[in-house]
Amino acid sequence: MELQIDRRIYSDACVSKTIYNLAKDYAVNRTVVDDNSETLHIEPVCQEFDEAHVKEVFLSVLNDYKLRQIIEVETHDIRIILYAKAFDELDEEDV
Repeated sequence: MELQIDRRIYSDACVSKTIYNLAKDYAVNRTVVDDNSETLHIEPVCQEFDEAHVKEVFLSVLNDYKLRQIIEVETHDIRIILYAKAFDELDEEDV
């Protein structure tokens, strides 16, 4: 089965994490078509092949990693501030 991925939507990291997450069930070969797209050639490792199910699983996990990436970007500054405050409080306790 082939699945077309828009690289303007899904980063290389999202696609790589999805492939890694599903590696026990699917063998995947990535082919970069151009700067904006790539093709995933997906074969199940040891289960019945239901193309609709495979597509559903891949898109679900891919969208999960995309959402995680969005949350990471949106909360990065807040986490940095919290880490700095936490370590600052630890330094004050040592004095």
